[in-house]
Amino acid sequence: MSVSIELREIGNVVVLDLDGESSIMDGTILQQTVRPLLKDGKRLFVLNLAGLRHLDSFGLGQMVATYTSVRDQNGDVKLANPVPTVKNLLRYTRIDTVLKVYATEAEAIQELLKPTAT
Repeated sequence: MSVSIELREIGNVVVLDLDGESSIMDGTILQQTVRPLLKDGKRLFVLNLAGLRHLDSFGLGQMVATYTSVRDQNGDVKLANPVPTVKNLLRYTRIDTVLKVYATEAEAIQELLKPTAT
């Protein structure tokens, strides 16, 4: 089973619900989903991982590439609700030091909406 992505908007935050199993067979589905949103001016993203049952190294790479693309446009990406196996993978690979992981979607959205210090 491949990964599917459902999109929701909560205020100016785009929540992408990932479901299934992310693998090399999915190609660049995450980047293909985010790219037009960036062109439309969207800059804040939460990747809701609650339905993502498996993530391989290619899927991890796609998350990092998406994060980089969003950051290059002065945006931000947060991860939320990873299942234990995905959470462990994020921790073991230290991806969680780059992409911040939150226990809930609400926490991730709240963090994105915090005013930035100038």
